Amino acid sequence: MQRRSNVKVVAVALVLGLVLTGFAFLEEQARGRDTGHIESALIGILAGLALYHASFGFTGAWRRFVREGRGRGLRAQMLLIGLICIVSYPLIAAGATRGVILPMGLASAVGAFMFGIGMQLGSGCASGTLFTAGGGSTRMMVVLAFFIAGSFWATYDWDFWAALPRTRAGISVIREFGLAGGLAL
Repeated sequence: MQRRSNVKVVAVALVLGLVLTGFAFLEEQARGRDTGHIESALIGILAGLALYHASFGFTGAWRRFVREGRGRGLRAQMLLIGLICIVSYPLIAAGATRGVILPMGLASAVGAFMFGIGMQLGSGCASGTLFTAGGGSTRMMVVLAFFIAGSFWATYDWDFWAALPRTRAGISVIREFGLAGGLAL
């Protein structure tokens, strides 16, 4: 019975992945140029598949560290962040891609607080919710629906959130310390 439900989950995920890639293709056709949407969709699908099969989650590693003193998951996260920096920082420094640098402010603080409450009520962060929902958890589908609703609300009221006090500019470690300094940091 478990194998049958796994086949359903994989089939739904495959169809949704194809639909997402189709939307990315249509977006590129509408703009008349390669915008990277298809590549981004495929990278997201493959990364999700890899993380799902690795049973990778952010909150579980922190929970094990706090409750049991086991830091293996945190070391894996730090390694992953380091590898991403080693690959992405040179691309950003060379101008082949760009990082998004945003100012911090009251909207970020309120959003972080609301995110923290949602993590506690939903028993998982965004990646954990997606991981568990992707595994077929009906309960996490409800959490995901509220996660989407909150994101929609924030986007709908963007002018309100954007008008709240914030810093003048974000900080780029690559711009401030150079490529080598940013990687060392």
